[in-house]
Amino acid sequence: MKITSDVKKILIVGSGVVGLASGLGLLSKGFDVEFIDTNTSRLKQLKKRRLAAFTPNRIKRSLVDCQIIFISVPTPTKEGEIYLDFVKQAAIDVGEHLRLNSGYRTIVVRSTVVPGTTEDVIIPILERVSGKKVGKDFGVCMNPEYLREKSAEEDFKNPWVIVIGEYDKKSGDQLYEIYKKFNTPIHRITIKEAEIQKYIHNLFNATKISFFNEFRQICKRLGLNSSSVFELVAKSAEGILNPKYGIKDLGPFDGSCLPKDTQAYLSWAQDQGFSMPLLEATIKMNKELQKHDGRSREKYSPIKLVAETP
Repeated sequence: MKITSDVKKILIVGSGVVGLASGLGLLSKGFDVEFIDTNTSRLKQLKKRRLAAFTPNRIKRSLVDCQIIFISVPTPTKEGEIYLDFVKQAAIDVGEHLRLNSGYRTIVVRSTVVPGTTEDVIIPILERVSGKKVGKDFGVCMNPEYLREKSAEEDFKNPWVIVIGEYDKKSGDQLYEIYKKFNTPIHRITIKEAEIQKYIHNLFNATKISFFNEFRQICKRLGLNSSSVFELVAKSAEGILNPKYGIKDLGPFDGSCLPKDTQAYLSWAQDQGFSMPLLEATIKMNKELQKHDGRSREKYSPIKLVAETP
C-alpha cells in the first residue's frame, strides 16, 4: 500500500511496548519504519521479525528521506521522581542526526514526561547538539500515547482519540499527515497541554481504581457484595454516565446532596473504624476551594434515570 503524503520514512527511537506498537501500526499504513534501540537482545528479536532495527549509530548516518522521528524511550520513576536520562540521551542522538543531515524533520516525543520537559529539556538539547533552531530547521511535537500493554498494537491501529501537542503549526501539520490515515478524531493543542493531559489521563484512572478499592474494603468488612453494588453505581452515577460531568469550571461542588453526603458518610465510616483517606482528601480539597471561590455556580443535579424492567 502506497501513501500519498510527503512523509514516507519514520524513525522510532526506543522499541519497547510503545515504540514497537507505534512502528508496527505505521508499517500497516504503508510507511517505511526503522527502529532504533540500545538493547541488543531486543534488536535481535526485531530482526527475526524482519523489521529494520539498528543501534543509535544508525541515527548518525545519512537518512535524507526521514521526515519524522519518534522518541519512545522509557521514563521510569526513581526515588519518587521522573528519570529523564534515557530521554536526554535520545535527544542527544537525534540532535546528532539533525546536525549531520539536511532537510526539515519533526521530532515527536511519545514518552510520558512531566509538563515543561519537552520545551525546557528536550528542545534545548536538540538545538545545542544540532546547532539548528526549532521552528526554523526542525519541528517538535508531543504526542501522548494511550496504549494498553496487553493490546498495544491493536490500540495504536484503532485509536479512540489522537492528541498532537505542537510547537507550531508546521510541526503539527507534518504529524497530522501521518495520523489522518487513522480515521479518528485528532485534537491539536500546545506541547505543555499535551504533556499534562497524559498525566491527568493516567491519574484519573489511578484515582478511580483507588476510589472503588476504598469502598470495596468496607463492603467486604460489612459482608456486602461489592461487585453488585459497583455495577449499579456504574448505571446510576452521572459521573460515570456523562463524560462531561465534573470537568466544567463550576468551582467546588455544592448543592443539596454532595456536601452533606460526603461529610455524613465520612463521619459514619470513622465511627465504624473505617479508613477513608481518598474521601477525606476530596472533602478537604472542596473546602479549600470554597474559601477562595466566590462565583455563583450551577448546581450539580443528578440526571433522571429510567428503571430497568425485568
